[in-house]
Amino acid sequence: MFWAAAVATGLLLAAAWPARGFTPVVFFAWVPLLWAEDYAYRRRRAGEGGRYPVFLYALVAFLVWNILTTWWIWNSTPAAALAWGANALLMATVFWLYHVTTRRLPLYSARGGVLIVYWLAFEYIHHIWDIAWPWLTLGNVFATQPAWVQWYEYTGTSGGSLWVLAVNMLFLAWCKAVMAGASKREKNIKAIAVCLAILIPVGGSMWRYTHYKSEGRRVETVVVQPNIDPYGEQYDIPPVEAVKRMLFLGEYALSPQTRFLVTPESMIQEYVWEHKLAYSPSVAAIRHFLTDYPDLSVVAGISTYSRLSPEDSATRGVRKRPNIFEGTTLYYLAHNTVMVIDTGAKVMEDAAPGGFPLRHKSKLTPAVEIMPLVDKIGFLEKWAIDLGGIVGTLGTDAEPKVFQSVVAGDTVTYADVICYESIFGDYVTGFCRRGAELLFISTNDGWWGNTPGHRQHAEYARLRAIENRREIARSANTGISGFISQRGDVLQRTAYWEPAVIKHDMKTNRKLTLYSRYGDVLGRMFLPVSLLLLLAGLVLRIVKR
Repeated sequence: MFWAAAVATGLLLAAAWPARGFTPVVFFAWVPLLWAEDYAYRRRRAGEGGRYPVFLYALVAFLVWNILTTWWIWNSTPAAALAWGANALLMATVFWLYHVTTRRLPLYSARGGVLIVYWLAFEYIHHIWDIAWPWLTLGNVFATQPAWVQWYEYTGTSGGSLWVLAVNMLFLAWCKAVMAGASKREKNIKAIAVCLAILIPVGGSMWRYTHYKSEGRRVETVVVQPNIDPYGEQYDIPPVEAVKRMLFLGEYALSPQTRFLVTPESMIQEYVWEHKLAYSPSVAAIRHFLTDYPDLSVVAGISTYSRLSPEDSATRGVRKRPNIFEGTTLYYLAHNTVMVIDTGAKVMEDAAPGGFPLRHKSKLTPAVEIMPLVDKIGFLEKWAIDLGGIVGTLGTDAEPKVFQSVVAGDTVTYADVICYESIFGDYVTGFCRRGAELLFISTNDGWWGNTPGHRQHAEYARLRAIENRREIARSANTGISGFISQRGDVLQRTAYWEPAVIKHDMKTNRKLTLYSRYGDVLGRMFLPVSLLLLLAGLVLRIVKR
């Protein structure tokens, strides 16, 4: 019975998940697992004994959820099994800590609050450490329902995670009252509490959704989806040919009023030293193209290398090779980079070494662009998964960087978020705090094939639009490209695995939302609280012994 309850929770969570899940299921998806845990808790407190492996129940539930929602990772690497297992193990550990802590502390009626504190602290950590994998952050489940979560401009996805857990706790309380044969009044009160916990946030959000008006100057932007097969064609065609294909597509939609041409991640297939960007044939082709469009800024993904001095040879991700011209050792970093090519763009914080504004991807994909613990266990670097770019631990920027371009005599500040970075809500706020009025996303989602992976990734971008009230232009090589409004509506969307070009007058916005200004306050607040709860539980255990 308990094992069936665990499996049921995994199945229900998967059934609720974007992009084609039925979202309302998430409001009771946790109930079977919570019921099993609650039964074990009450039996043990009553001294009735029995073996109730709560950790294993949770592990089964979360493993089912992970596999059914992210099975598509297998399309790029068999190491997906490790990802499913590791993530499920972390989730089960958090759930088990909640169970153990509440058995030791006299919290009783506040047990649900402990789970909320632990889970939000875990999700916060899962955004900031080396093995960051926030794909299954509970608040992401509402990505296809932007009208329900307009209040993400205050809380981000942490608010959604809190909402999901709180409603499930109330639902469990109602189920227990029904099964225990409680009075009609008690059952009605608990049923009303569940309904209000769902309807009040949704009602407030719907009001905000209908009354919110996008604001700002209009900036004509073109997005291209060149649709180059990342497993074959990417390696077969010359890099300049790939760039020309992108520019050819773009010309179908470009006009004298177009100010931005947004292209996918690693659109320029050359590996270029940053101080020699001007000598890249692909960059030269784009600059030549711009002679006919002097007011256009091209945002392009590229793989780059940057040199380091010997004094910086201990930098994380550093690579080295003999410098045959100087008879020394060359130290350098590899980067997943986005650059802006035009006549007047600049990066606000500093000047690019090669004369072009650029920034480096800084939220790196575990086991692809960063090997966890590689500083401690060096041979792990060799296990990095090759997804077509530079593999191994990459160099990053210390802070998010934004670009500026002159549009109709006025300066527009914007940011390009690279692929995996777009699921890190707290990180994306950093671009807005530095003045970004528009957000672009450059990605390549073709590694997973036509699976839920690329659809989930595209839907998550809608949450970034709500959190920051910024319009988003998303360019995917072989995924879903599109435009998203400031309230999370998809304004245009391309089909999967089809070359496409789309255009839209994007609206800039300089105002900062509460979430843009302060980031994930809930996560940062609950992290120390969770540590205090763990410490209190440990102290009580020692005292009892």
